[in-house]
Amino acid sequence: GRVIPVPLQHHFKSAYIRNHGCSLVGFYMALRFLGVKKSMAWCKRYLDKYYELGGHAKYSLRQVAKAINKIVSGSPATFHKSPSAEIIRKALRRGDMVLFEEKNPIHTAVLLYDGEKIRRFSDGHYNNVTVAQELTKRCGDSYYGGCIIVKKG
Repeated sequence: GRVIPVPLQHHFKSAYIRNHGCSLVGFYMALRFLGVKKSMAWCKRYLDKYYELGGHAKYSLRQVAKAINKIVSGSPATFHKSPSAEIIRKALRRGDMVLFEEKNPIHTAVLLYDGEKIRRFSDGHYNNVTVAQELTKRCGDSYYGGCIIVKKG
């Protein structure tokens, strides 16, 4: 029943958002999912202020989970380094949001379940997927890999 905007990162003026903004888009969508209305620019400034890139191209999901939990009370975001298909399926069926890091190229996608299908949101669009399809794209990188489960607010 919620309307969550899915920003097309390639339409932003900022070169950082256009090229490396997928985790930023996931952060923005998670906040909207939890009822916190902030702009993409605000999200970028917040992450820049409190978290270091440390020579990496974009923010890791660990950093995004910490940021969500700092902003929203009750710690709704849980980071999982290597979640099983069953953990992800249960979360989606409960109505939770899943931010998932993919490989080749490393990219953050958002998964939601609408009662019928699992939808993968990325780059302003969505596709219908299965958990098995997403797990084949799992990122194993020690810095970027993993997923965040954001509990329905």
